[in-house]
Amino acid sequence: MSEFWKKTLFWGAVGFVLGMLVSLGFLLPMGIAQYYARHGSGRLALQLLAGGALGAINMGSTSIYSLERWSLLRCTLTHFCIAMTTYFTVGFSMGWIRLGDAFTLWLSAIMVVVYFIIWLIMYLQGKRDIRKINEALKRWKDEQGIE
Repeated sequence: MSEFWKKTLFWGAVGFVLGMLVSLGFLLPMGIAQYYARHGSGRLALQLLAGGALGAINMGSTSIYSLERWSLLRCTLTHFCIAMTTYFTVGFSMGWIRLGDAFTLWLSAIMVVVYFIIWLIMYLQGKRDIRKINEALKRWKDEQGIE
């Protein structure tokens, strides 16, 4: 198995656990016992599994960023598409969000802004790292007497 798929499976497993914990965190304020009494064990398990699946797909797909032949923009846009598709598919099917709901629109806009900020930070870090490498290479060339 390639390193990429190992990384994907590892982060997917971590994401599954985190997704279930986040789902549990959303259920706690309304009372798990009350939710269970109202909807039953099947719906409770489905909520936790859906949260786990959402976490697994989103965390597992972060391994895309390790593809060196892909540009940062391509990685970010691909992960954004995976995250949004997963979010809408799971969210609509579980009743967490509704089409045309103001909350859904705001959350979507926030996700776009967050992804842009993440891309910008990673771009600026990469640019800084390249500048440092070029400076070190220039110093090495000067020491070696190479033009």
